[in-house]
Amino acid sequence: MSTNLSREKREKIIKNIQIMREKLQEDTDLVTTLNEIESELKRKKYGLVWENHEEKIDKEIKNKIPVFEEDKTLEIKKDELKPTNFIIEGDNLHSLYLLEKTHKNKIDLIIIDPPYNRGLNDFVYDDNYIDKTDSFKHSKWISFMHKRLIIAKKLLKDNGVIFINIDDNEFAQLKLLCDDIFGEDNFISCFPWHNRTSIQNDTDISINHEYIIAYAKKRRVTNRRLKSSNKDIWYELNDFVIQPKETDSSKYSNPDNDPRGIWKADPFDAPNIRPNLTYEIENPITGVKYLPPKGRCWRTEPEKYKQLLEDKRIVFGKNGTSKPQLKVFYNEVKMKGEIRNSWFDADIYDTSTNGKKEFLSILPDKKIFNTPKPVNLYKEIIKMAISPKVKNPIILDFFAGSGTVGQAVLEEFRGTDASFILCNSNENNICKEITYERIKRIINGYQNQKGYNVKGIESNLKYYTLKYINRYNREDEGYYIVNELAKYTREMVQLEHETDLADGNIQILFSDEDVDKFANNEDLVEKCKIIYLDNNALITEEQIQKFEKNNIKICYIPDYYFEKEIMEIEQW
Repeated sequence: MSTNLSREKREKIIKNIQIMREKLQEDTDLVTTLNEIESELKRKKYGLVWENHEEKIDKEIKNKIPVFEEDKTLEIKKDELKPTNFIIEGDNLHSLYLLEKTHKNKIDLIIIDPPYNRGLNDFVYDDNYIDKTDSFKHSKWISFMHKRLIIAKKLLKDNGVIFINIDDNEFAQLKLLCDDIFGEDNFISCFPWHNRTSIQNDTDISINHEYIIAYAKKRRVTNRRLKSSNKDIWYELNDFVIQPKETDSSKYSNPDNDPRGIWKADPFDAPNIRPNLTYEIENPITGVKYLPPKGRCWRTEPEKYKQLLEDKRIVFGKNGTSKPQLKVFYNEVKMKGEIRNSWFDADIYDTSTNGKKEFLSILPDKKIFNTPKPVNLYKEIIKMAISPKVKNPIILDFFAGSGTVGQAVLEEFRGTDASFILCNSNENNICKEITYERIKRIINGYQNQKGYNVKGIESNLKYYTLKYINRYNREDEGYYIVNELAKYTREMVQLEHETDLADGNIQILFSDEDVDKFANNEDLVEKCKIIYLDNNALITEEQIQKFEKNNIKICYIPDYYFEKEIMEIEQW
């Protein structure tokens, strides 16, 4: 057996600390420091280690309490019998903090597409973009994700799962982080997603993939098959895995009788901007010069482009008058397809380009959102993760982006049974103008780019905004935190029960008059299941007995949702 030298060294230091502690019992500060050092030395060392960073929002919550406030002007109500979906605008960590009060152990599926931290202004930390020169860029990203995934796990049902999109940049860190939070035994699989069909660089190995990492909250995986005593478990990954198949040749043709066989034209431009791949290309027939579209670059360097042009692999549209395109031959793609390891194959589950086309079809008047995922990808994840036996599943996305997950839920369940919760910041008005507007058009119907009217999927939607109230207000003598928190109880109740309280099954009673009026209405009492009763409202013993007789549950507010915060303030 090998010797763990690190452990031996730690044990020796700990022993010396114990000796020092005994000799320095009277110096309490030094003893406290020694205790902290010992605790750190004993902490588990295997796994992901990072510098823990405190976010600006961590500091804010020390003096403020986040609450939800509904924007009634954005409510969509189509059918009272259907569940209500929610869009939450604001910082997702504080949104998760509140969701833990309403949805702990209630979420069936979480799908998130967090920032990839590529150093290309895609990850904001403490109101600043993290670039490639930041020496703590990985630590900040891990610290950022750790706080959110810890709560995400608490929200999942015991048989719930989470799917996380990521690319090569933070893949290894995310895998270790999730192993630590969810447990290695609950790792389901890493699904490579073939997100592009075009070649993205000038090397032999094209980077045209991302990953989707999946974890269960409580599950063991044996031979890629999930085992559980719970008969409702739905993960049958062997049934899902797509075996390599021959590329569909119907997309290929040979209009110029190229002896190399049938081909198709792919764009010659690619995402991102690289100086060595940004140059003028002249159409040899018309003389028109082209530069890559804004925010993109050419696929290859000038020398490689000249070789492709000489090899007659560059075309300029059907009539020879458009921007350059690359000939992709069927036989070459077919050969590459045999070693492709993407479980989410682009030919079946669509690409990033499809995601952009879907976005523009629904929101042609909006600026294209950066890298929206295709709806089919998320619909397949939903079908894979949620059993038909599950009643009223809830799907959460707390990095909602353009709202693709919400659209996937609506289309997969056609507005019935299932519901979604989307959390998004409102940076550059994205939540209202993009996320909300997309879901609104899916529900109400819209006219696509081709002028066709797309019928809506009837459903209900509420829009919440995250706001903050002061924990302590010394300037206002009449300020009472319990009364302030009670004002936002309605939003919490609606969120917890996915309703707008119109059906009468749930009542919120804020005053003595509310209690008396409700108690004297036999129809309401008979229909009601739960009462949320304000602490300031008086209720008689006779009324309590009447409610208990009708099996009505009584929850006292705001304690029901904010007991911890109230106790902290009272102790202070």
